[in-house]
Amino acid sequence: MPTPLDEDADPDSFTRRARPTFLYIMYVLLLTAIPVGLLATVRPAAALAIAAAMRAYFAAIPEPLYALFGTGYLGYTVAREWGKAKGAR
Repeated sequence: MPTPLDEDADPDSFTRRARPTFLYIMYVLLLTAIPVGLLATVRPAAALAIAAAMRAYFAAIPEPLYALFGTGYLGYTVAREWGKAKGAR
């Protein structure tokens, strides 16, 4: 049985991929700003259209879903840290 510190050895592939996948999605969202910024220098209208489409997409996600995701992610983080601290003693 893997310890809380050993999630890479966990046989459940979802557990091994959950946190890295979330971070990769966040990196993609942040790094998208670079080409959109460059596009804005050449075609400002296209960059504004991209920004408006992304804004509409994120606005379409219901607020309770954002709250659920945030609560779950923060809860996971706290439980993970607690498990590390408890396992370290």
